[in-house]
Parts: sequence; structure tokens; C-alpha cells
Amino acid sequence: MCGRDIGYEWGDTLAAARFRILQHRPADDPAGAETLSWRLLATNNRDLGRAPEGYPDPEACRAAIRALQASVARAEPVTVRSGPSSWGWRLMIGDQVVAVASRAYQRRIQAEQAAAVVLDLIPAAELAGLD
Repeated sequence: MCGRDIGYEWGDTLAAARFRILQHRPADDPAGAETLSWRLLATNNRDLGRAPEGYPDPEACRAAIRALQASVARAEPVTVRSGPSSWGWRLMIGDQVVAVASRAYQRRIQAEQAAAVVLDLIPAAELAGLD
């Protein structure tokens, strides 16, 4: 398996990964309610995967990350079409989506390889601060 096929270098990715919590404001209503989500980042800051939904506060987002880390052994990767000629992935636990691809891939195998990397990185990934 070649790291270039999925868009990042294996040495950078596998050394360490971290979850970063991000704040989001609605673009059409800057004064509107914020939501939070997480991203799994490689050491080179490449976005590897994302939360499937938003959370109301930092503690709810942290709790979702901890729950994902505790149950990732039960997660199953599912490859999905994200366009007419592109692929993505989702991690599923039962019928619940627990993580999604952060980008589209040109080949299905690239999406499958990226999901496998994310599955390997989630358990030991550190939780970084809030952006």
C-alpha cells in the first residue's frame, strides 16, 4: 500500500495523530448559535477524517471523541460514492455513522485505504485544544 495513493506520507501520518475541536458559525447568520465538531489530523495537519455531526458544546464533542476511541474496535468502514467519479468512506458502528471522510478520492481503493488508516489512528490520537 503506497501512502501517495491516499494523499499523505505514511511516516507523517502514523507517527501521531490528534483530534482538533473546531467552532462553526452559520455562514448566513454570523450571530447564530455555534456548533462544534472534531477533525482527526495527521502530524502534518492533513485532515484525515471528521465528525459526522455537530455538537452543542466542547464537553459533548469531547465525549463523542472518547466514545469513538472506546468503541472503534467495533467500527466498520463503508465505502460510498461521493460523486459520479469519486469515493468517500464512513465508519459505522451498527447503524450509526461515527466518522466520515474529509475529502473525496478518485479511486475506491484510495478511500478504503484511507479508512483503514483512520481506524488505526483513532485509538491513540490525542485530543488537542479548541480552535
